Amino acid sequence: MDSIYLVQHGKAFDEKVDPERSLTPDGVNETTLIASYLARLGVSVDLIIHSGKKRALQTAEILAKHLGVESVNAVEGLNPNDDPSLIASRLSELGGRVMIVGHLPHLSKLASLLITGNPNNQLIKFRYSGVVRLGLTNGQWVIEWYITPELIK
Repeated sequence: MDSIYLVQHGKAFDEKVDPERSLTPDGVNETTLIASYLARLGVSVDLIIHSGKKRALQTAEILAKHLGVESVNAVEGLNPNDDPSLIASRLSELGGRVMIVGHLPHLSKLASLLITGNPNNQLIKFRYSGVVRLGLTNGQWVIEWYITPELIK
């Protein structure tokens, strides 16, 4: 595995408005903006995994459509309060270039765990529909780039 992409799901409706927390129109638009930008950059992933929650699934499907990814799968261990070491230990078995669509605080803790070994060191201020690319350099995960909707509007 040479790189992984960490994506916070797009903006979603409040639970009181929509118990399933679907993406809002802004969430769909920002995720589409990011997805088409990534496609223009030539970003290529083999697999997109998500938590199974509707907002994560919808975000993953928009990304998959624009990036030409056929495999979009719900995976356990990606919920907001799950232990990040569960998915970190599975990265090598997922193989290839993987995009993980998830939630806070899980994504923040996963990034920190991979980069520093400590999930409690907050390194990245995630943002709805934002994408962080982590790459392996000399056996160490490093931040290669971070793209948010504000940067490309």
